[in-house]
Amino acid sequence: MILLEGGNVFKNEKGEPLTQRITRDNVVPTVQWLERLTGLNLVDNMLGSTGRKETSGDLDLGVDETKIDKQTLINQLLGKKVKAEDLRKSGDSVHYKAPILGDEANGYVQVDFMFGDPEWQKFSLTGSPEGSPYKGLHRHILLSSIAKFYGLKWSQKYGLISRASNEVITKDPQEIADKLLGGTVKDMQSVESIIRKIKNDPNYEQLVKDAKESFEKAQLVLPEDRACLPGTGEWFRQILTKSV
Repeated sequence: MILLEGGNVFKNEKGEPLTQRITRDNVVPTVQWLERLTGLNLVDNMLGSTGRKETSGDLDLGVDETKIDKQTLINQLLGKKVKAEDLRKSGDSVHYKAPILGDEANGYVQVDFMFGDPEWQKFSLTGSPEGSPYKGLHRHILLSSIAKFYGLKWSQKYGLISRASNEVITKDPQEIADKLLGGTVKDMQSVESIIRKIKNDPNYEQLVKDAKESFEKAQLVLPEDRACLPGTGEWFRQILTKSV
């Protein structure tokens, strides 16, 4: 069965995706094939929800930008007979329409080689837990809302930034967790864990003000108490009620 709705960089003339979703059991073998193709350490640098959920729309892979740049990777792939039309470059990423398990007969999945500091990316681009209605984007929105209250900006690439001077304050995960949540790195793993940590903060409403407005536009609600956290009927009832 072909699972569409994958990455959306590669499309045909009708706007239909040329890539598909990849099942969890095919993720690591495909990434291992990509390691052999590129010579990069990729299995240890799978980002976001890659390999964590039953299926993935694309494969997000961290690449150390101090060791290779985007054009060099593209040139290397072209040298390995990868077609130019199967490669795209945007922002900090190189996109590749890669054959699943290295075999075109299995269809294609979009691979996003994301250039930066892989260790930081593993923290910054943490994926949502299985069954959560929230995506990584929603986690960033919530962290940005909290950071704003403290006169800071949250950047998934640079860390915490001063709103006044625009200077980077810290890129240390534990220091960020302490400044924003008064907690640990584990508390920052998801929308759900963040809310659990700050729910009883006297400034809670101001901390999540911007996030609530953004979530409402996406027909989502914040999991504002334990009764509304994943795994409970009330949580699902509120999500469904908000969506209709």
